[in-house]
Amino acid sequence: MSFHDEHKIETYKSLISISTEGFKALQYLNGGAVFAVLTYLGSLKSPNVEALSYAKCPLTFFILGLVCATCVYLTSYATQFALYNENVNQSSYVGAKHQVWLGISYALCIFSLILFSLGTMTALEALTRITSITC
Repeated sequence: MSFHDEHKIETYKSLISISTEGFKALQYLNGGAVFAVLTYLGSLKSPNVEALSYAKCPLTFFILGLVCATCVYLTSYATQFALYNENVNQSSYVGAKHQVWLGISYALCIFSLILFSLGTMTALEALTRITSITC
């Protein structure tokens, strides 16, 4: 095997590894944010319904971001499966092209980051309101 072929293979493997780590980071961001908000709410001395209702919006954003980050594993599998079939079963493969699945994966990653950002912005406002109510 030539150096050029080995380089292509190793680059491909590293791209998959980097992507997987990126997916994990999205899950850690959104999942950690859910955990942080719930921990904060649990530490309140006298939580009331009004205070808890403020946390609903940021938690929704973070949970939806976590769902997107988890779904990207499915679409990345579909990307690899389609790419494999496009190369191995060129004449008989009739499924979606790998570029379609790749685009969906990109969109899910971007949505996850957007939802994390929205959750962060709304959490700041919500936690400020909760602090002013409970103190």
